This record gives sequence, structure tokens and C-alpha cells, in this order.
Amino acid sequence: MATSPKLPLDEAPLDAATVDLLLSNMGVDMVLVGGQALAFWMDRYGIETNGAAISNDGDVLGKIAGAHDLAAAMRANVVTPPKRAMTSLVGQIRLPVEGGKVRNVDVLHKLFTVSGLRKSTDFTNQVIQDSVQVEWRPGHFIRVMDPFDVLESRVQNAVGLFEDKGPHVLTQATWAIEVARAVLLKLAREPQVGDQLGRKLQKIYQLANSQPGKRLLKEHDIEVLDAIDLAELRKLAASPAKQLDKLEELAAARGKKPGRQLAP
Repeated sequence: MATSPKLPLDEAPLDAATVDLLLSNMGVDMVLVGGQALAFWMDRYGIETNGAAISNDGDVLGKIAGAHDLAAAMRANVVTPPKRAMTSLVGQIRLPVEGGKVRNVDVLHKLFTVSGLRKSTDFTNQVIQDSVQVEWRPGHFIRVMDPFDVLESRVQNAVGLFEDKGPHVLTQATWAIEVARAVLLKLAREPQVGDQLGRKLQKIYQLANSQPGKRLLKEHDIEVLDAIDLAELRKLAASPAKQLDKLEELAAARGKKPGRQLAP
């Protein structure tokens, strides 16, 4: 059964026009993260949702000055948390719509993980460092969370926020696995990328073998290793054989048949 993202009662979903307004006015000093970053990569790689919404709100990493600039460009308001509040929020960009509701974009300084503040800080810094600069409109560039960091964030949410956000976090994790799979196959067809494929395969191995990755499999029967099309990758790329061997061994240890295509 299709899932849908939860939304506070006072909020309206971000429609396509608002997402375009957001991305058309973001600068490269911010990073698009969360569900909208997942939606961006799903669109780029042609992954369908069969009509289901990917995300109803927006999330970006940024600073308060950038939040005010973006809100002004979007003709929206900025709501800031109390100064002493313990929150990952820098501010919320609130765009009023009919019916007294608002469309919301959270501007964040830290991303969620299940492993505490230090891990969240490290992961946030990793996301900023790994973010990809892309051209949204001719001559206008934005920064988007790397697809493999999107996958990790969706895994973190699936195991840590299931009770709060409901089953759509599992759907997003499944979609993020599909995106990672598509990216890996694309990299394998581009020999000029050097050792980039090997590094991405190592990230999949580490995430699958991490506590969040293991919990996702144990608690929700969703396998990060399904991002690996083992047979196809072996045909397309001989260079990362060591990483593929490790992934095959991990799959075998989890009861998957070695050497078969891991994703259905």
C-alpha cells in the first residue's frame, strides 16, 4: 500500500511551483537535503513513484542570513526558534497559502542521526563536503546532498523516526536504495571516473554493516545491499573487484545467494 509523508495540520504540501521557487532562489551557500534532495535525484535518474508524494516540505542546510535572503526572494516569512532552544533549526521559511495554512522549508544547521550529537555533527559536515553542485536553471547553480548521503539520511530516519513520521520513512529509504543502485550502474559505465565507484561501493558496505543499516534490515526487512546489482557491476567494471567481493561475502552472511542480483 502506498504511503504518504506526514504534515502538521497548519501546513500545506510544497507544490511543484514552490519547489521550483525554492531551487531557483537558493544559492550555493545552502545545501538541499532530505526528501527534496531525494526527489531531485529520483527525477534525474527516472525513478517513478507511481503517483505517491516523495516529500511535503523542504529542508536545506544553511545560515540565518541565507534564510532571510531566501525568504525575501520567495516572498515568505522567517520564523526563528527561541535563542536558547535545543534544536537543529536555524529558522523556518513560511509561505502563506489560501485557507490560513503555510508551505514550509526548514533551514537547518544539523542533520538527524540515531547515534547522538557528535555523529550528527560529523554527518552534517560530511554532507556539506560531499554535496554536488548542479545547474538547476541555465546559469543558476545549487548544491544538492550527494545521493549516497541521501541514502544514509533516509536509513537514519527510517530506524530513528519511524514512530514520529510513520511508514513513509521506509518508503523513502527504499527509493533512496533505488537511486544509489542507479548511480552505481551509471558510474560503472563511465571508466573515466577512476576509483569513484570503489569509494561508493565502500560506502554501501559500511552503511549496510552499520548499526542503522542492520536495524533497518532486522526491524523493517529493508536491505541496503539491494543497491548492489552484483552481476551487472561485475560485467561492467573489473576495477572494484575487491569491494564487490566484500559485498558478496556480506550478502552471503545475511542469507542471500552469492553472485545473484541482490535487488529484486
